[in-house]
Amino acid sequence: AVRCRESCYYCGLSDLALGAPLVRVPNDEEWKELFPHAVHERNTYMVAAMNSNSAEVPKSGDSMDIDSDDNKKFLTVRVRVGGELVSSKTDMADNNKNYDQAMQQFLPRNPFGFQSELKFRDESNLSFLSGSLSAHEVCAAAAQKSRKDNFLRDRKDAFKDFLMKGAAMACGKSTPIGLDRWGRSYWVFSAEPKSLFICEIIPSSDDVSPPTKKWHRFAKPEEIASVIVGLGKETPCEMLKEVYPEAVGLVKDRLWSTLLFARSRSKTDHVVASPSDDKKDSADENGQDTGPPFVEDEDVLVESEDGSFLWDAVVVDVAKDPETARVTSYLVHYKNWNSRFDQWVAPDRVVEPSKNNLEVQEEVMGEFSAACNATPDELKGMFAFEFFDAKKRAKGKTRTAFEVFDCVSVGKYGSHDEKLLGLLKGALLMIEAALPRGSVATNEDGHWNPESAALWRSLVKSSVGPETLMRCILVLEDAISPEWYHEHATQLYAAVPTQFKAMGGASLSAAALRVSILDRCLKYKKLA
Repeated sequence: AVRCRESCYYCGLSDLALGAPLVRVPNDEEWKELFPHAVHERNTYMVAAMNSNSAEVPKSGDSMDIDSDDNKKFLTVRVRVGGELVSSKTDMADNNKNYDQAMQQFLPRNPFGFQSELKFRDESNLSFLSGSLSAHEVCAAAAQKSRKDNFLRDRKDAFKDFLMKGAAMACGKSTPIGLDRWGRSYWVFSAEPKSLFICEIIPSSDDVSPPTKKWHRFAKPEEIASVIVGLGKETPCEMLKEVYPEAVGLVKDRLWSTLLFARSRSKTDHVVASPSDDKKDSADENGQDTGPPFVEDEDVLVESEDGSFLWDAVVVDVAKDPETARVTSYLVHYKNWNSRFDQWVAPDRVVEPSKNNLEVQEEVMGEFSAACNATPDELKGMFAFEFFDAKKRAKGKTRTAFEVFDCVSVGKYGSHDEKLLGLLKGALLMIEAALPRGSVATNEDGHWNPESAALWRSLVKSSVGPETLMRCILVLEDAISPEWYHEHATQLYAAVPTQFKAMGGASLSAAALRVSILDRCLKYKKLA
């Protein structure tokens, strides 16, 4: 019932040679498509039951006639919408996630065995896997392990490359963030971190001249979103999604095409001013009077791209339309900043440093400074909030409030988990800042000396998931002397997993529970 005439794709042996039946195994392309769904516990297959008299069951020379009680033929069905495979959430029998097991529920290659096994799994509500290759089950399991290891290695290499490129951009170095299959390179420059630059290599018409480079600049989020949509699943797409979250938000909300259409519509409906009207020579594209243009070496104020701040700058160069002599952009240098941050800005972002504008600048900067030193409302209910700025603390005089603000500030496009992780990092930094003097060994030979404490804070702020944050929580718990715990701490910690189990089952909810217990168990008022 399980024999077939084919041989194993991997070892080349028949089912009789190895004494094991052949099963249906996905090839590399099918595996890459199915594995992400299996990781998220989603099923991509459905089972269709057909009357056997309406379609003949495929037969091989050694197959047996199917004698089904209900005279049905079972088929596997997959659905695609727009080329994407559709899947549905599965209910796992237990809470243990075994992705290898989900990718090893193979079906027999023999037609009769395939029908019998498929019918059984459909009636028992069990998952299964199929594919275009034939292989022994042990060979298929080895191939699954090899594919998974290669996939994880590629992901680690890609994440390492992303970190290196991010560090290079932070240091002012210019490196491409990716290449597409057409040879175009994608760049982010520190002078314009919200703009995307694409370099296209244009071959020369003859064999003597070298190829030329043509640069394309995409400054608006909707423009970058159109590039991301156009790339689809090409190589630089994932990197662009990491660098431009605002554009990704427009793609998810499907607003990017609407914004682009509105821009093109406004340009079409725009009425050009008459050249004979001298009063409109200095008007901008919207017909608003911008006053006389600024000249080189003139001090100005430049509005930030989001309109939140005004920065002191000086005009370095002026670009004008050769036909109308109208100013199209200014090259500005920000005072007290490196020249690599010089950038071209639109005329409507440049204003004169008048008394009123300087007052607005000072007021905005004061509000931002106050926000940076304010504690988020979500953390004001902690016991540590009352003491993290108090005297005689183990940490000493440092800018804890700004560190907390920096951790909690995720951005409007941050996910719920990212915002919760930021709050937990801020809460943990607040607890450490509120520790009384004497609760941890802060001397040079102590385990919480200034160097070790600074390293711990750096690990907290750079935590990218619950595993790293849980490790920081456990380190702080061990560093605090037992005399600074309340009497009920033993009862509370007896209700949570041990430190070893806590690391094995780290999650955001588990980290939040541990941070809350630590905050409730410390004697913040006790001083050495």
